[in-house]
Amino acid sequence: MSGSKYENRKLDRALGTDSAIGADWRWVSPGEKPLALTGLPWFRQDGAYRRLPVRPAYPLRPEVDRLANFPTGVQIRLRTDSPKLAVRVELAGPSGAYTMTPAVQCGVDCYLGGPGEQRYVSTSRFDPEASAYESLLFENKGDGMKDITLYLPLYQGVKDIAIGVAPSAELHRFPAFADSRKVIIYGTSIVHGAAASRPGMAYPNMLSRRIPLEFVSLAFSGNARGEKELALLAAEIDHPGLLVLDYEGNVLSFESLVETLPAFIRTYRQAWPEVPILVLSQIRMAKEAFDPELRRERERRLALQRNIVERFRLAGDANVHFQSGKDLLGDDYEECSADSVHPSDLGYRRMSDALLPVFERLLGL
Repeated sequence: MSGSKYENRKLDRALGTDSAIGADWRWVSPGEKPLALTGLPWFRQDGAYRRLPVRPAYPLRPEVDRLANFPTGVQIRLRTDSPKLAVRVELAGPSGAYTMTPAVQCGVDCYLGGPGEQRYVSTSRFDPEASAYESLLFENKGDGMKDITLYLPLYQGVKDIAIGVAPSAELHRFPAFADSRKVIIYGTSIVHGAAASRPGMAYPNMLSRRIPLEFVSLAFSGNARGEKELALLAAEIDHPGLLVLDYEGNVLSFESLVETLPAFIRTYRQAWPEVPILVLSQIRMAKEAFDPELRRERERRLALQRNIVERFRLAGDANVHFQSGKDLLGDDYEECSADSVHPSDLGYRRMSDALLPVFERLLGL
């Protein structure tokens, strides 16, 4: 056997990468008006593609601090008459994890259409071993106005990114959100989008195309443990419309969940006494079908979270809610898994379908 480990690219052009996109471009920063950059509450303060402050007021574990540099859930939105579009990306490093595609780790997804009508067009194409690339997202789309949503990489830091348009293209603001409220989701690798095929397929990103509000992903893969510091930082985000707590899968023990969940809710309530809070329990994992003890432990934690929410409600806080994750994937939940733990695209789609009416009800949409 001979040839490089990427020999298949030579067999099928559709498997290849963008080697050169030409020089006839005007490059625009996402921080420039009229482009809109969402999902980064501290961007104006720090100018970094980072989901937490560069210098947070509260101590963070090193793992959380590093994961904050991965811009999962971050979107760039614009309206333009450019017939072509490209991205220039400088990453903190190349792709690497075995269960995740280079596209979901380091790629940029492109969707066309206004709010609620976005349709997938393409994902950036690049050498998986590269830490910087330019990629054509579309061309020959005519000179009519287009509403564009770009999803940033889920599992690699972005040092810099620029959007390429035709030199004479007009740029306008993407249609506004329904209002200024934000949907904030704190959680695990499943919130982060682990094992999705590309950035747009993480369930918070799917929901962001169906709910006309800004989404902020506070996902910290393997490290969402309900720390008070994260509750305090979440409380710094202005105009919250809904806070979702989907972190059960990362707690170190049952006792840890007993301690952290009520404390997280109480801490957040001190800043936002009326904002709806949704506690979402863990989905069923494929390996649970053959491990009764794993199933019993999930059911035990489910009951605990339901009881905690009920205690808040009995104490007078009617804006704390519970949603079981047990049936989000359906009866054939094992077919929705990419690696026996994380959902595949099918699983994330089922989660977004099931959660959409829950989110809409709590948001009054």
